[in-house]
Amino acid sequence: MNRQARLTLLLLLLPCAALAQSIPLKDLGMLSLEFTVVEQIESYHGQPLAAQVAYRPGEALSLVTPNRVQQITYLVETGETVAAGQAIAIMSGPEIHHFLTEYEVTQQRLATAKKRYDSNHKLYQKQAIDETRWIEIANAYFVLQLEYEHIRHFRDLLNSDPGDEDRITLESPASGILQYHQDSPGIGSGGELALLLPPDTLRLKISVPIARRNGLQSLISENCQSRIDSVSGIASDFFVQAWSEPLAEQCQLLPGERLLVTPEYAFQGYRVPRESVFQWQNESTVLLRREGELLTVPVKLLSGDGATYSVTCPTQISGGEVLSSSVSAVQGLLKGLGGE
Repeated sequence: MNRQARLTLLLLLLPCAALAQSIPLKDLGMLSLEFTVVEQIESYHGQPLAAQVAYRPGEALSLVTPNRVQQITYLVETGETVAAGQAIAIMSGPEIHHFLTEYEVTQQRLATAKKRYDSNHKLYQKQAIDETRWIEIANAYFVLQLEYEHIRHFRDLLNSDPGDEDRITLESPASGILQYHQDSPGIGSGGELALLLPPDTLRLKISVPIARRNGLQSLISENCQSRIDSVSGIASDFFVQAWSEPLAEQCQLLPGERLLVTPEYAFQGYRVPRESVFQWQNESTVLLRREGELLTVPVKLLSGDGATYSVTCPTQISGGEVLSSSVSAVQGLLKGLGGE
């Protein structure tokens, strides 16, 4: 097969090189030629992105007080991990004692209402009282039951000291990382006493450029790699928000911490040496060795990682060999063959 026939065959095999040119290896004289095998890759690393350790809305447990707390002294530092039932604060003030009294009174009222409900239920079944009267009794009982359950959940977290009426301890309802903010004395009714972050709620939150959202599969930081859990379908300016899966303990990251992470993208492509890539006919190009010749093959650069580039090409070049030395010299020879 003559040189022209070989070139025609190569062009058919490499559709991404529609404007390819070749040069016989024998024409390269005394040039030192080294080749590197093209590696196929399944992913590549993008440019670093800013991330924050955070939790998604709704995943944290908020501790809210039904009554005003005049004074609260926290027993653990914000950001510490606490266990379920652990004392986390001491509360004082007349409103807290009023709440305890209110709880006891409501408990007694509920017990009375239940007796009334049970006795009248039997009468209602026997049609000894009319339906209107029964509905009134049942509604009063159920409303009181809801009122009791509302305050009982908070009362279960309080531990009174019989020897010190002013010392009422608040216990954690679950295990997790405790957060609180105390900008002013006291906490009003309905105010948040603390926020509890269960162990599996901390994630990495990042803003990803819209053009780089597709294929995002994980985020790499210094101590760990976290897979992407979700990418928003709604843009904010030029970005979309993405969340990682819950962070592993080995990541050793603090809530609210900001850091740079390396995004990893799922990708079918190739890794080639940086020195193998040059500009030819306004495209990034490599020189592929085929049947005693070097053939120009255009590639698209996606990212650089140390001494290599991650590239894509419409043809299969995995396992092929690209020139990785004397590339500039060969480029000069190509220009003499009619290139730019």
